[in-house]
Amino acid sequence: MAPKTGKAKPHKAKGEKKKKEEKVLPTVIEITVETPDDSQVTLKGISTDRILDVRRLLGVHVETCHLTNFSLSHEVRGSRLKDSVELVSLKPCHLTIVEEDYTEEQAVAHIRRLLDIVACTTSFGPSSPKASGRNNSKEAGSTESAGSDNGGVAGTVANRQPKGVEKASKSGKDGSADAPENGEMAAATVSMYPPPRLGQFYDFYSFSHLTPPIQYIRRSTRPFLEDKTEDDFFQIDGRVCNGKPMTIVASRKGFYPAGRHLLLCHSLVSLLQQLSRAFDAAYKALMKAFTEHNKFGNLPYGFRANTWVVPPIVAVNPSIFPSLPVEDENWGGNGGGQGRDGKYDYRPWAKEFAILAAMPCKTAEERQIRDRKSFLLHNLFVDISVFKAVATINRIIKASSCTLNVPAQSVSNEERAGDLIIKVSRDVADAATKLDHKSDGSQVLEISQDELARRNLLKGITADESTTVHDTPTLAVVVVQHCGYTAVVKVSSDVNWDGNLIPQDIDIEDQPEGGANALNVNSLRMLLHKSSAPQSSITVQRLQSGEFENLNTARLLVREVLKNSLQKLQGEASKHNKSIRWELGACWVQHLKDHASGKCESNKPEERKSEPAVKGLGKQGALLKEIKKKVEVRIGKAEEGKDAFLGCIDMNKKSDDMNQKELEKKEEEMEIIWKKMLPKAAYLRLRESETGLHLKSPDELIDMAHKFYADTALPKLVTDFGSLELSPVDGRTLTDFMHTRGLQMCSLGRVVELADKLPHVQSLCIHEMIVRAYKHILQAVVAAVSNVADLAASIASCLNILLGTPSTENEDADIINDEKLKWKWVETFLLKRFGWRWKHENFQDVRKYAILRGLSHKVGLELLPRDYGMESAAPFRKSDIISMVPVYKHVACSSADGRTLLESSKTSLDKGKLEDAVNYGTKALSKLVSVCGPYHRMTAGAYSLLAVVLYHTGDFNQVCALPQIQ
Repeated sequence: MAPKTGKAKPHKAKGEKKKKEEKVLPTVIEITVETPDDSQVTLKGISTDRILDVRRLLGVHVETCHLTNFSLSHEVRGSRLKDSVELVSLKPCHLTIVEEDYTEEQAVAHIRRLLDIVACTTSFGPSSPKASGRNNSKEAGSTESAGSDNGGVAGTVANRQPKGVEKASKSGKDGSADAPENGEMAAATVSMYPPPRLGQFYDFYSFSHLTPPIQYIRRSTRPFLEDKTEDDFFQIDGRVCNGKPMTIVASRKGFYPAGRHLLLCHSLVSLLQQLSRAFDAAYKALMKAFTEHNKFGNLPYGFRANTWVVPPIVAVNPSIFPSLPVEDENWGGNGGGQGRDGKYDYRPWAKEFAILAAMPCKTAEERQIRDRKSFLLHNLFVDISVFKAVATINRIIKASSCTLNVPAQSVSNEERAGDLIIKVSRDVADAATKLDHKSDGSQVLEISQDELARRNLLKGITADESTTVHDTPTLAVVVVQHCGYTAVVKVSSDVNWDGNLIPQDIDIEDQPEGGANALNVNSLRMLLHKSSAPQSSITVQRLQSGEFENLNTARLLVREVLKNSLQKLQGEASKHNKSIRWELGACWVQHLKDHASGKCESNKPEERKSEPAVKGLGKQGALLKEIKKKVEVRIGKAEEGKDAFLGCIDMNKKSDDMNQKELEKKEEEMEIIWKKMLPKAAYLRLRESETGLHLKSPDELIDMAHKFYADTALPKLVTDFGSLELSPVDGRTLTDFMHTRGLQMCSLGRVVELADKLPHVQSLCIHEMIVRAYKHILQAVVAAVSNVADLAASIASCLNILLGTPSTENEDADIINDEKLKWKWVETFLLKRFGWRWKHENFQDVRKYAILRGLSHKVGLELLPRDYGMESAAPFRKSDIISMVPVYKHVACSSADGRTLLESSKTSLDKGKLEDAVNYGTKALSKLVSVCGPYHRMTAGAYSLLAVVLYHTGDFNQVCALPQIQ
């Protein structure tokens, strides 16, 4: 989000109030927990933790990870402490685990936990006991972790990888110890940092070198040996590692062997340890391996198939896609999210979003309450919208008998589910067509591009902390793309209150598990392979021959799409991009305020001395007026570029020489115009911003905004990159950084030109442009496929053309021509869309795996973890393309106050004001935990930033404590 542009609040006059506002830094807290077997475990938490976080810490401790159904008691606070109880209120911090009775659902969840813990021995392919092998896998995993968008999901592959990276470097150093002391530096570098291998993506999480404690567990169909009682739920059949079969009864009090009720145990692990020494030894060996593997990391369980590389176990049977235990519906698992049971399908969305917009928001406390409600409702709305959109698309595909070859204009479907309106349309098989699939785009809002630019600019220059929540038409929209279709889900604008006043609050339940079980959109995948029985060797050879023919046929389709799209793109006239993101307006106003208040450094020393030093987030109106009187003197000394940005301020500077009556007359005229276009409160914010923008017409403001964009905003972005205030690591973070500042991705070419001394930024921008050029081709190919069964072959053929490397000596003419056609498309697309001319010497610098990852994220692909031979002409096979997953977009809804504090902390850190950075960072963390919960990616970002700030202050103990939440 853009920086806050609302009117600055006056500073507190009393020191007591200022002290009261200061937040205390999180400190390390040791928690002693007494377990059911009379042992004790010591956990390390932080002062912001609650009982909910203690449960999470117990879940990643080797001695308690198998426990599920329990409560926590305290000698003073009593039994069954609520998840919301804060640790700092517990004196002493000594807790006791109290085993609780099971329900049938909880008994199933307990079995799922055990299956989850041991899954790493069978689900992630072969593991290498050598350090170098582990290192390779971790590097591959770390590549994915940077681009993950499943914030808030605990125990996923993506959010465990950063800790794996630390371990990877340790393993690499150990492995390099055997190198000769007089070896070359290059050889040592290769030994320490071997190149990532996609085939070992999951190797870091695999413990297949250990004996699986359990061979299988499944529900039993056998009759009970004894009469079933009211406390008995069901029976399970299992076989432990030594092959011993067992039948166990799940009951209200726990688990016991069939016919042997005296051996009842609350924990299934405890029971199996009593029944089998082999299981006991194998389980203890696994726990020991967990500790040795990553002593300070989370335990390797709780994984979801939520990334573009599927678990190796899927390769065995891609037509079924075996589920990992967390998502196994046979044991009560699912892909996360709320509303899978249809409970919220007919919720009064229109009324509730209207109530959010009307809730009190004048003070920070009121906004925090409102923002929490908004966050919960919007997340629920997004989950329901994605479920509904995907279900509608699947129904359309099934209704057409899996036939997709229908003209785009003729495939259009509109449905209603309560207040939800779901519009589905077929994508166009033309890569040159620029589709507006944004949640706040002109097609979704049903307005012209000019009207959208004006709307966004006015929204930006009048923005405050409530802008996102008050803009219901964009907040209540989700756009889903899946298998060549685009679905737009939005809330009806019709709200009937029947003459009653709008309520000031809504009731909405909190997220289960503190938001840890967020939606994994990959669980809504469409599998691209049909089920098949085991085949003989002759049949397999025939299938391979048929797959080769399918790829050749699909290549013709890709070639046709590429050729037609290139021809159309070459004939397209160059157009000036007139669109504006609303964040640009907010940043523009903030920039003008900073200049007027003297925050921006002047080029001349005497000017710096004449401007008063300003600290904090705002500036008093009186001080602004005092500075404005001196501006005329500074105009002659300021550089010409600065005058261009401050044209609107110049209007105020010269007002002393103008006739007062003429000025008042103009203000009255503009006030009439603005009041017709803006609400009264928005106009007052604009006028009181002390920028003079209210004296300009909308058309003048649009021209000035474009000038600010080109002359100030883009160069400042590159400056921030150079100062490391912003550090993008992949296309996603680069996109977030640019959008937050109102910059559009079509300016990547200009960023490359400005960042001539930042080769890493240039490389990142060039790769992102290539990914977007390839994305349009791949999406057009998917839209052109005539049958769902042909999608895998078509996608593989497209990837072969885009990422393969044909040999100029041995390949046939068609493949060589495809290669030339591809680069011609890239060159033309980058010139037309980004205004940047592709240089042929850049061919050798392309990182194909980075492009493959970005392409998979943007189009929604799931691939096998295999070392693809990118140096060959056809690195991909049909069998490598497992499925397609939905890709969805929506407006981010969190805390504007929290984001503003984060920006202030980053700015203070960049300027070396560590005390201010710590203060702002601590306040931001408190705000985001209250609004987004402890497991959201915004909260994780606040912890990370605060850790960086504390590192610079030298407080290393605090730094070690903070990352535990991540």
